Amino acid sequence: MNMTPQTAVRALWGTVTDPANAARQVLEWRVSLINLWAALALVAIMNVLMLALLQAVSPVPVVLQEQGLVLTPFSYAAIILVFLFLLVYTIYHIGRMMGGQGTVEDCLKAIILFQTVSVSLEAVQVLLVVISPMIAGYFGIISLVILIRCMLNFVNVLHRFESIGKTVLALIFALIATALIAGIVLTVIGVGPTGVPA
Repeated sequence: MNMTPQTAVRALWGTVTDPANAARQVLEWRVSLINLWAALALVAIMNVLMLALLQAVSPVPVVLQEQGLVLTPFSYAAIILVFLFLLVYTIYHIGRMMGGQGTVEDCLKAIILFQTVSVSLEAVQVLLVVISPMIAGYFGIISLVILIRCMLNFVNVLHRFESIGKTVLALIFALIATALIAGIVLTVIGVGPTGVPA
């Protein structure tokens, strides 16, 4: 199945109403590997822009002000890109170790769809912050629930687990492995929060 703007919009909306079916539709799309990696980079950049915009319209957390920690746009981008790149492979390898059948392309499609949903929800939250920070806060909680549900269904479908319990374990192991490896990689390349003189 070829991807079109119409099928992309339907899949995006389907992630909220029926994430498992949306994942099945996206996994059927015929997209080259190079285009998938380009799409992953694009949604990562969009995520950075949404985070920067959300930070601009929201009060800076007091804890960050007190500690004098700042993440530059470059740091945001590097962290998100490294994390997503590693997440694709940890979900693939750990899923395979647990009997999953997903491919790297499947994992890429699932992560791209997940990040697109995340960026869309962040855009709505930015608008809500301008209207009412309290409503935006509640929406943030709802968004988190939606994203967790999406990710669980995506991993379950792409690896053909047919078991949410196995999916939860695979996802937990993948996130832990991704966080550990990303921490090492980011430390080596010198990316992270920088101190701001008081």
